[in-house]
Amino acid sequence: MTTHTYGPGPIKGYDIGPIPMEAAFTSDFPLAAGIGAADVQDIVDKQEVERRVMDVRPGMYAKYMPSRIDEAAGRHYTGGRYLFETWADVVEYERFTSQELEFEPGVKFWSRPFFLDVERFVWRVAGAHNFKALDAHHVSRFERFRYDGDGGDGGAEAALERAWGALRDEAEARGLAAVWLLHQPEQRLIGLHTVASRATPADLEAAPSLGALLPGSLAPERYFDRSSRILSLWLPKSRLAGGAPSAYPSAPLLPLPSVAAQEV
Repeated sequence: MTTHTYGPGPIKGYDIGPIPMEAAFTSDFPLAAGIGAADVQDIVDKQEVERRVMDVRPGMYAKYMPSRIDEAAGRHYTGGRYLFETWADVVEYERFTSQELEFEPGVKFWSRPFFLDVERFVWRVAGAHNFKALDAHHVSRFERFRYDGDGGDGGAEAALERAWGALRDEAEARGLAAVWLLHQPEQRLIGLHTVASRATPADLEAAPSLGALLPGSLAPERYFDRSSRILSLWLPKSRLAGGAPSAYPSAPLLPLPSVAAQEV
């Protein structure tokens, strides 16, 4: 297993290469008006405390917490991109966070008044790969596509599995840090999560989308595209291996949390 030093301590347990996870969970939403750049310290403090309840859920591989502040619109966009070992794990995480988890008494997690217009999905993973160690994961781009094609022989799932090799190879050729290809067959959606090093969200968003490599037989149409700094990484595999439980790729541009970084 790869070990390297970053943020509050060494990250352990995350390798370069294929990521053998079956499922993913994503959420995207703006925070309530008035929560902007000046509040980032409070956000990282709060989510570091809450992580200690949430990242112990079964099968979680990692969480990327994006942060994009649109000063002109007065909006701070955030959410999460998670990988899980199995489909049962991600379904249980969705159930736990929507039906059970409360940090404020009587308020379910996704119903918090400062979470606005939450969009969340559970996904099956067609492919996921780390090209660089996690200390080089700084900026992410998440795209969602609708599709209405049948995918040809074997259907949509088989078409995406056939496309994965070319998409993964192109991501590596571009020097990206990671790529995930996700599928939501019930809603006929495709998700594409790409991660870059030492770039800005604008740089990543301006790059040609890897979506051009999605199967034409599915007739995909992109309807969501957001690039963000990675405000935090939750690292349950590292925590279990005695390494750092979380990391903050936006530091020192954004502050490290003031709460203790080690487990309590």
